[in-house]
Amino acid sequence: MKLVVQDLCFGFNEPRGNKKGTNEKLIFDRFSLEVGDEHPLLILGPSGCGKTTLLRLMATLLKPWSGVIRFEPDGTRRAASFVFQEPRLLPWLTVLDNVILPIKKALGREAAEKRGKHILELVSLDHKVTSYPGELSGGQQQRASIARAFAYPAPVLFMDEPFQSLDIPLRIELMELTLHLLKAEQRLCIVVTHDPREAIYLGRRIIVLGNAPQGIIFDEVVDMVPEERAYAAPGHSRLEGRLLKALEGKNDLLMRS
Repeated sequence: MKLVVQDLCFGFNEPRGNKKGTNEKLIFDRFSLEVGDEHPLLILGPSGCGKTTLLRLMATLLKPWSGVIRFEPDGTRRAASFVFQEPRLLPWLTVLDNVILPIKKALGREAAEKRGKHILELVSLDHKVTSYPGELSGGQQQRASIARAFAYPAPVLFMDEPFQSLDIPLRIELMELTLHLLKAEQRLCIVVTHDPREAIYLGRRIIVLGNAPQGIIFDEVVDMVPEERAYAAPGHSRLEGRLLKALEGKNDLLMRS
């Protein structure tokens, strides 16, 4: 399966100060991207470049001005799972009820609970099934949020800076958990982050967006074994340096066609 973004145009309207009307701020101008086997795809870029906007467009949470977003080979749009920056758990529901909320109607209560408990076991929260979000740590809440996304059987998973508020050991733990779940519950995965180290640790392919509407200025498949992805590994440091240059607008690498 492949996700194709072709000739995408999108922007926002901004106030004109004291004058009547608005100015259009163009974010994407005939932007194109294909995401296939080389995933998780990690998206980096400076603030305001459109990282989260692109994620929301691909997930159909926003409607483009023009252009096409489709899945191949059938060319259709499909349902997606989404992990936000914050857990967004409903405080009046138990952990299990939060996880099965998107699938309860489609599967029925019994089947939904069976799947929800299975996913919670995979994320090591099976002992928190009857707990409420307020009784969980921040890391446990994000585990529950990730479990909810994987419980929904969508072919693609979008993650918007899901580990940004966590310390490094917990961040690594949840990235490992995500990679484990992607093996157990295979689906296309696209992640937005502001952290080059996170992109290298988690990503199979990394792209960097330039200032809007510049588009992609860096695009590379990360061909590294797990040991090389560690924060202190030499290979990690070299790639991190190149990513930082790209983020600073000093990228002199030739783009892949």
